[in-house]
Amino acid sequence: MSDIPPISSPALLSGGSSRRLLSLPVVASALVALLVALPVIALVAIASEGSGDLWPHLIANVLPTAIWQTLVLLVGVGITVTLVAVPCAWLVATCEFPGRRMMDVALLLPLALPGYIVAYSYLDVLHPLGPVQGTLRWMLGIARPRDFQLPDLRSAWGCIFVLSCVLYPYVYLSARASFLIQSASALEVARSLGARRWRVAWRVALPMARPAIVAGVTLALLEVLGDIGASEFLGMRTLTVSVYTTWVSRSNLPGAAQIALVMLLFVLVLVAAERAARSRARYGGGPSRPLSRVRLSGPWGVAALVACLIPVLL
Repeated sequence: MSDIPPISSPALLSGGSSRRLLSLPVVASALVALLVALPVIALVAIASEGSGDLWPHLIANVLPTAIWQTLVLLVGVGITVTLVAVPCAWLVATCEFPGRRMMDVALLLPLALPGYIVAYSYLDVLHPLGPVQGTLRWMLGIARPRDFQLPDLRSAWGCIFVLSCVLYPYVYLSARASFLIQSASALEVARSLGARRWRVAWRVALPMARPAIVAGVTLALLEVLGDIGASEFLGMRTLTVSVYTTWVSRSNLPGAAQIALVMLLFVLVLVAAERAARSRARYGGGPSRPLSRVRLSGPWGVAALVACLIPVLL
């Protein structure tokens, strides 16, 4: 008998090839997911190396102050950047006033400034022996520094002020983009019903921009959560500062990893809150007629320019 070569079935070959091809995206996705999860896995592994009495020490002596001061910064910066950025974004996106194009760019400049550099600069200028307080004492006829001092910048309000000056562009960018893509028809309907312009902005434009504003605030708060230079310099013992001091100053890497796990919970809460605030509601979209800017001249134009200049100059 002659040997008959085996006959390969094209269907079987094509089925095997398709299975191999289908498995490639799955394997690639799994590898990417593993790479993303590696830092968290390493963090959990390092945190588990700590002794049994480490958690009680952190809960009693470190975490209460760190969590409270972190919450104070998050709430304070979140409110401040919203109050500063949203009006500026509305003015730049919907109004035409002298210097608007310049302000559109200038309002982004704080993104290039590290927070700790701004903190050092402010503390040097506003120090009791610095130029600002020295000039004020001279104008008031006060000789001794202890007889007149401004509130200490090394405090919660000082850190909120400095971080807000640096981080408000996140909210400005997202809010401005949302205002620019809003439909003029929706706003004109409200105007046709007799609503004043400020009421249209408050009741129509602002709710439509809410998802973008929430996203910008979330980015700013994540930056606050990761800040260490400005917070430590201004005397705030946040979770990030506690991680640094526990690791570097006390040479306790497992303790630092355990505090970092608490920070990770904060990040998850912020992201979940941002998703819940946006929900699945739709606030616009599709082709629409763009907004026509309102021309502000005279005192109103100057007021709009000054309002946009204040956060830039600070």
